[in-house]
Amino acid sequence: MKTTDTLHVLLSDMHTGSNKALFLASHWQSKKTGVNHSPTNEQIGIRKQWDKFTQETAKARKGKKVRLVMDGDAIDGVHHGGFDLCSSDPLEHADIHIQLMAQFQKSIGWQRGDELYYVKGTEVHVNDWENYVGDELNAVSVSDFLRLDTNGVVSWFVHHGKGAGMGDSEGNAIRNWLKAIRNEAMKDNTETPDIIYTGHVHQPTYSTYTYRNSMQFRNMHGIVLPSWQLKTRYAWKVAPVSKNRIGGVLHEIK
Repeated sequence: MKTTDTLHVLLSDMHTGSNKALFLASHWQSKKTGVNHSPTNEQIGIRKQWDKFTQETAKARKGKKVRLVMDGDAIDGVHHGGFDLCSSDPLEHADIHIQLMAQFQKSIGWQRGDELYYVKGTEVHVNDWENYVGDELNAVSVSDFLRLDTNGVVSWFVHHGKGAGMGDSEGNAIRNWLKAIRNEAMKDNTETPDIIYTGHVHQPTYSTYTYRNSMQFRNMHGIVLPSWQLKTRYAWKVAPVSKNRIGGVLHEIK
């Protein structure tokens, strides 16, 4: 199988449609209701981070194949009685998301051979809209679980994993989860992934678990991705002291 240096470009929890999340750079008007929305000061700040990430991705992808994965919660949807939305129509959330992603692909120099994947997020947010988004953007697949083999490195992608933890316990839940996955693989004689990417909690972290196979030692890597949404009223209620981190992840696999 032909291999080439590959850049995993990881996005998660964009929650498009939320007035606390990344939005278009310009004024937007609903074609259905006539509702207007211009980016808020918070969204302008998120946009600056998005533009920086886009520039870094364009630079990092030179000479490499891109595998772009949106790891769940592409749109915010209408949920939890939320009111801080640009539109009450999830179709409009999906269409705005498509614009954002198409602009991102163009800006990073999307080319033949690059691949786009969608992992399904939290049902209350996205329902089945990620299927629509994936179809419109010609994604390779839209699935609850994604497995990719990149140059012999096996990656698993799921939206819901473990929390990052706080203070001295940060990373412990991820490490124990990786250990449990390895133990189950040994029992069933099935595959042990090299990397597991998750999202959902909006608080990124990284942890590893080292295991021995005969006298060879290998590392499993657990990566919780950041989000593109600031804390909402609901988030302040369920996770009042947790911090959001805005951004994406670039992971080069040679």
